[in-house]
Amino acid sequence: MLRFSAMGDVALLAPVVQAFTRQYPDARLTLVTRPRFAVFFQQFPNLEVVGVDFDGAYQGFAGLLRLFTELRQRQPVDLVVDLHQNLRSMVLKSLFRLTGVSAVTLDKGRADKKALTRKHNKIRRALPHSVARYAHTFQTAGLTVRPDARFRFGSFAPAESELTAFLAKQTLIPEAPWLGIAPFAQHPQKMWPFDRFDPLLDKLLTTRPIQIFLFGGGPAEIAQLDALQRRFPQTIRVAGQLSMAAELALIQQLNGMVCMDSGNMHLAALSGVPVLSIWGATHTDAGFGPWGQGPEAVLEVSTDQLSCRPCSVFGNKPCWRGDLACLNDIPASAVAERVLGLLSRPH
Repeated sequence: MLRFSAMGDVALLAPVVQAFTRQYPDARLTLVTRPRFAVFFQQFPNLEVVGVDFDGAYQGFAGLLRLFTELRQRQPVDLVVDLHQNLRSMVLKSLFRLTGVSAVTLDKGRADKKALTRKHNKIRRALPHSVARYAHTFQTAGLTVRPDARFRFGSFAPAESELTAFLAKQTLIPEAPWLGIAPFAQHPQKMWPFDRFDPLLDKLLTTRPIQIFLFGGGPAEIAQLDALQRRFPQTIRVAGQLSMAAELALIQQLNGMVCMDSGNMHLAALSGVPVLSIWGATHTDAGFGPWGQGPEAVLEVSTDQLSCRPCSVFGNKPCWRGDLACLNDIPASAVAERVLGLLSRPH
């Protein structure tokens, strides 16, 4: 299997791998991806993850040729499942085909997504979820795969001591529900205005005791979270302090997660954590909603109010209106109301 990025897209392979290994317990799977994503698949003993650095030893065509040679030397390959469909995966797939190995390729549904996101005459319908598209790719090779909407990541036991040590250094609010907040996404068109988190946290923390954990990554995001933490000292910044496995172990203990259309949304959903995902330029109809969760997991401005939504599949295009009303028109009070309702549900 070939799926190199992005984090959420790789994580969404886990329900498909689980379904495949249950249906074909004697089969051996190899996943080629970025090294740090191997943690998503440690619960599957018959899956080998080959972590590849495309900026280092496997850069360019020479690097792909080296990777191809190494993959062939590991074990016999009967089928290549291209679940990325980019230039690198096409090269690797072609090299295997030259040796007589069959290959199947993910159908990304580009035409349907273009019709959904174009400016005029949109064709609005719910497209297959990414997990369903992955499963269908296997089915084109005659392999039956039925992912379970109730999928949950397994235990991250090796990271529990790291998480325990981290939590021991914190001042936790006794008997309070644990809420994760992940304010960031890859593109601004998917991010609720950061200054709205001040009134949101003020409303939440004056209504009831809540232990809030702040998630993100990278120096710029950490700086913003640190500023938020200075205003709300009872919050705990997780970003930059834990390994991926320990972060996932913490997410599994949350009572809820507030997030964008982002990788953290997928990690929380795959951990069985109720999410409240805030959507802007993108839309769940494109097939990237939180796996196994319903409309209660989504907060958005209705397309009846903003007919321009969605204007892109990934949120990487400028706002046609120029005002990002899809995000700016969501008040902190509406988010707070939904969060408090989420935390009142049993977990």
